[in-house]
Amino acid sequence: MRLYLLVGVTLVLTQSGFSQDFPYRTSFEEPTYTLGTLDGQDGWSEQSATGSGLVQNAQVDGIGLGDQSLQIASESAVSRDILSPVGQALYVDGFYRGPTVTVTPDPGSLTEPGSSILLFHADGIMALDGDGAGGGVWTDTGVSAPADRLQRITIRQDYGAQTWDLFLDEQPVLMDLGFKNTLDRLNGIDIETSEEGAAFLDDFSVTTAPPDFLADPALFYFQAEWKGTGALNWDLSPLDPDGNVRDEDLLELLQRLHNP
Repeated sequence: MRLYLLVGVTLVLTQSGFSQDFPYRTSFEEPTYTLGTLDGQDGWSEQSATGSGLVQNAQVDGIGLGDQSLQIASESAVSRDILSPVGQALYVDGFYRGPTVTVTPDPGSLTEPGSSILLFHADGIMALDGDGAGGGVWTDTGVSAPADRLQRITIRQDYGAQTWDLFLDEQPVLMDLGFKNTLDRLNGIDIETSEEGAAFLDDFSVTTAPPDFLADPALFYFQAEWKGTGALNWDLSPLDPDGNVRDEDLLELLQRLHNP
């Protein structure tokens, strides 16, 4: 199952792929990422023309953390493999801005298997309450997709219960939505854009630990970026101004170092 962002639609889909590190976090910063073509950096690949994915620092309103972010040109596609544990709950969290659409597709026309699906519609963001068999009903979130800033999108996917929750800008919006199809894990992320414009992604993570605004109060808060070799990019830690470290992430770090 892969996370797709395409033509204004966010989908989490099944698809086979070579597994990559989990948990995964990135804010597209140096030294792991350098300005220019994304292809080949930290496991990312371009599925369209060379240069369709860029690590950029010029579009300031497309940067959520640090000095750089990912930009995907219009009518382009980029991807990265990320393999999550089977049957567990996980959090997909990131800051995203992309084009909207003016049509509402029939869920049955989305033929790829998927779990959580978001539609970035010009009239507001919509989420699919799936039936587990490839269909479902679109549900209005009552929240618009901003055109001038990144929006924090957080999805909690429970592969045991086959349900998902949606948070927009750290606010709960819709809970206990059904998966479009019955799926057992995340396999990666694919981002595709329409002819309506470019998209930006920053401060992106896929982890079993909840993001800061959902976590219980802790003595530690920690966030960092993994290099493609599996090593930790210590230059980015800690990322938060208070310099704290979160205990859940520290445990993940220790597990990662123990099982490289």
